[in-house]
Parts: sequence; structure tokens; C-alpha cells
Amino acid sequence: MRDRAATRALVLGLLALPFGIFAPFAIWTGARSWRRIRASGGDLHGATSAVGGLVAGLTALVAFLVGTIYWLVAS
Repeated sequence: MRDRAATRALVLGLLALPFGIFAPFAIWTGARSWRRIRASGGDLHGATSAVGGLVAGLTALVAFLVGTIYWLVAS
């Protein structure tokens, strides 16, 4: 059975790339889903989607923070 939260994490992660506001939600959902999948002992699937959402969320968060810091320093 596929963990639906893994798909949700991937969608939020992809939305976080252009819209940084979704990054914390993607990180939270991806990490939670990935932990649940690992703890299920093979009953749940979707680890790739969960990790993909987690990575995309982290990437978006870092880009948002670097952009914000650059904007503050450059002004």
C-alpha cells in the first residue's frame, strides 16, 4: 500500500520550488512520511516520493534563506 503522505510531500516540495512558503510543509510531511514508511517493515511504499519532497523542500528553504540574506545585505 502506498503512503498518501509521500505523494503529498512530493507535491508540496515541487510547489515549494517556485513558492517558498510551501517549504516547511514539504519538509515536515516528507520527513514524517519517510519515518512512517521505514517503520512499516515493507507494508507502506513511496519512500522515493517522500524523500523527493523532503529534498525539494529543503532546497527551496535554502534558496529562500540565501535570497533573503542577499536581499538584506545588498540593500
